[in-house]
Parts: sequence; structure tokens; C-alpha cells
Amino acid sequence: MATIADPGVSPTKGDDIRTTAVGIRDSDQEDHVEKHRQHLLGIKLPRYFDKDEDRRLVRKLDLFLLTYTTLSCFMQTLDNTNIFNAYVSGMKDDLSLFGNELNYFSTTFNCGIIAGAVPLMLLSTHVRPSIILPTCELAWTFLVMGIAGAKTAGAVYGLRFAIGFFRESRSLALLRYLAHGILPLSWEVTLAIDRMERVGRQPIQKITWSRFKGIWTTWHVYLFVICYFLYGAFSWGDGYFNLWLQSLGKYTVPQLNNIPTAGQGAALINSIISGIVSDWLQNRPVVIVANMLLCLAGNAFVAVWEAPEGLKFTGYILITAGLPAQSITIAWLNEVCQGNGALRGLIVSIGNTMVYAINAWALVLLFPAVDAPHYDYGYQVCAGMIGLAIVTVGVILFQIKRDLNNGKAIRNDEGLLEFKAWTAEDRDDQEEQASNPSHA
Repeated sequence: MATIADPGVSPTKGDDIRTTAVGIRDSDQEDHVEKHRQHLLGIKLPRYFDKDEDRRLVRKLDLFLLTYTTLSCFMQTLDNTNIFNAYVSGMKDDLSLFGNELNYFSTTFNCGIIAGAVPLMLLSTHVRPSIILPTCELAWTFLVMGIAGAKTAGAVYGLRFAIGFFRESRSLALLRYLAHGILPLSWEVTLAIDRMERVGRQPIQKITWSRFKGIWTTWHVYLFVICYFLYGAFSWGDGYFNLWLQSLGKYTVPQLNNIPTAGQGAALINSIISGIVSDWLQNRPVVIVANMLLCLAGNAFVAVWEAPEGLKFTGYILITAGLPAQSITIAWLNEVCQGNGALRGLIVSIGNTMVYAINAWALVLLFPAVDAPHYDYGYQVCAGMIGLAIVTVGVILFQIKRDLNNGKAIRNDEGLLEFKAWTAEDRDDQEEQASNPSHA
């Protein structure tokens, strides 16, 4: 049977609270922890490997969700790069693409994302993920396969629009349910709910008109969206890595496709390191800024076109290596906004919509295919916008500190933020549901 925290027991910091079971006093808690501690050759393993029910649930979720999301994101990465790989591998000549068609492929893709992002995010509050995720995955898969048979640029435009619609809808649904939590089965439901209650995490809520209007009265939606889209929209300069390599005239087609994967390898390693460090430090903003600085430096290196080849190569690698800033920003905003389920989902949806709305036209201006691989001001603009994203992180931290100082927010026993306005709103909702059970 799942263990539930005793409301009469004073919560403790960090992971220790998760071991508090019904009837366990604070004085007995250490013995309870040691009872479930795992050892290897006499050495205590990290708490993650404990054999209590709480840790088993976490490991089970990690096993299934991490496997699924890793494969899904891997395919998404291939989809992000395949159009560029195809372009330098013969598609340019086969389809007679001698203008800015490569840019328009990205534009139509971004327009598809814009068309589906917010509507399908709202739909996800009414339809369970077991329907949304596989539907979008299958539709996206068949559409990507369809590009292989495209004979004209116009056919590619249409397919790219539809791919963007289903791919990003699938991504948003996945992010939303990872952020809010997916309830497991049977006895684990109680434990899963208890874990969310311990940290003050509110569940997914249907968005009503009054709740929707209330979202726009908070600073969170504005500052987090600005931070999200400034980095997300201007951190894609690495997509033109293989065009630069092609201009050097000394690499084969396989090399043009393989060499840029060095950046993705760097991003993979950095993602693991950044995730571990941000958890260890319990400080998301520091790691976010560090990764943004990597991307900013990479754009700055590439912007100096007279620089040595080695410096430009390093620049392209750094642009890609800084990509974890986006995912850690999502983790940070979900922690800060944990008391408002509707706001958490809406920020990511609006942020993604703005990212692709900007990219729908900005990429044509900043990185016109006819000017490849030397762009007059593309990388300079990207570096400047990422710099503004770093400033926005500082503004968010200032606003959080101000809310803590004036009593609008507190830190709970887990060290996470709780905003009093959202707590009151949740209490009012619970009272309304109690008085009107038919509408619960």
C-alpha cells in the first residue's frame, strides 16, 4: 500500500520528506530511511536506488517515460536536420532549388506548428495523452515518409506544414504531461498524488474563461514567455553548419551529413551534465545562463567570418552544445509556476508559438539560402537576442525575490515557491467543487 505523509508530522527538507510514512515520527525517520537503503559492496548507493515504494515508483516512471521520450526526441532531432541533410545530398539539384526554397521549407514547417500549438494544448486538458500522443506520432511519421516521394517544392511545402502541425502538437502534449504528471495504475495512484501534494504541485485543470483571464494578470506569463522565445527563436544557427562545410569544397556528401553530428554529441553530453548539476546545485538559473553563454559565444565566433576555420567549427559546435538551456528553462518555469496548472501549459504553448512565428519570417531575412554560407548579420542578431534572454533570467530572479520579500510568495518545506494568490484560487475551486459535486 502506498505511504502517505502524516499531516501531523513536520515536513523536512529535500528527499527526507518522501520517506515519511503514516505513523512514522521524526525521531524514527532516520531508521526508516536506513531500512530501505541499498548498498553495493558495503557502500551506500544514492537515495534514488532505495527500495521503498516511493523510489520504486520514480524508477518505474523513469524507465518507461525516459525510454519513450528519448526515442521520440531522437526522431524529432532527425526531423529537424533531415531537410538540411537532403538539401546538401542532392535534393537541391533534383528539385531545382536555386532560390530561397530551403528557407521556405522551414517557414511552412513553422506555420504548421503555429496553427496547432495553442488549440491542441487546450485540447490536451480534455483528451487523455494515450489518445493525443500516438495519434500525432503516427500522423507525423507517415507525413515524413511522404517527403521521400515529393517531386516538387510545392509538395514539400504542404507536407512540411502538416508535419509541423502534428510534430509540435505531440511535443507539447508530451511536455505538458511530463510537467504535470501522469497518474499510474492501482495503488500507485495514491502515492503519485501524495508526491505532488508534498511539493504543492497542482494537477492539470480545464481552462475556464475566468482562469484564462487571470493568467494574464501575472508577471510569469510575460517574463517566462519572453525568456523562452528569445533563446528558442535565435539558437538555431547550427542548422547551417553543413552548408558552410559544403562551401569549403573538401568534404564528401556522407561527411557533410556526419560532421555536424559532433555538435549534437556535445549537446547530448552537456544535457546530462547540465541536468545533474542543476539538480545538485538546486539552482536552475545558473545552469540556464551558462548554457546560454555557450550558445552566445558560438554565434559570436561564427559571426566573425574572417576567423580561422577552427574557430568557426568550434562556434557551430558551441551553438548546439548550449541547447539544454531550453529544456532546463521549461523545468524551471514548471517549478516556479507549480501552483497554477493552466499557466504552466500555456507558457510553453505561447512560447513555442512565438518561437515559430518569429522563425517563419526571420530565418528568411537572417539566413537567406542564396547567401549561404556567409550571412551578413544573422549570427550577430542571434548573439544579441540570446544576450537579452540572459538579461530576462535576471529580471525573473529579481521579480521572484520581490514577491518573497513583500509576502506574495513563500517557499514550502521542499524549497519550492508557492504564490498565495494561486493557493487561494485553488482553495476556492475546492470549495466550489465540494458544494457542487456534479461539476467536479
